[in-house]
Amino acid sequence: MPRRDTPDPSNLIDRDDFERRLAAKLDARRAEEEKANRPPSGWALGIRYGSEFAGGVLIGAGLGLLLDWWLGWTPWGLLGGMVLGFAAGVTNVVRAAQSVNAEGGAGTSSGDDA
Repeated sequence: MPRRDTPDPSNLIDRDDFERRLAAKLDARRAEEEKANRPPSGWALGIRYGSEFAGGVLIGAGLGLLLDWWLGWTPWGLLGGMVLGFAAGVTNVVRAAQSVNAEGGAGTSSGDDA
């Protein structure tokens, strides 16, 4: 029966292999985290802002058309819904831009260095 204080040579080989595999997995995880922390591209921001704005306008227009159909206000429900949808779309774009700036993804300076 071997003593616990003496290392087993076969166990040392397994330990080296484990450390090598662990280091490789840690490096892969670090690379994935760096990739996930990149700021969004210009195209991604443009698509996000455009969909935020268009969504607000379309929902407003849809609700206006629904009011027109339900109450018989022929042009006024649509016009009012589009105006409210426009305002909601602009608000959504401003909120989206503020969240991107808070995350540091815009890459623009604050203008204090002028």
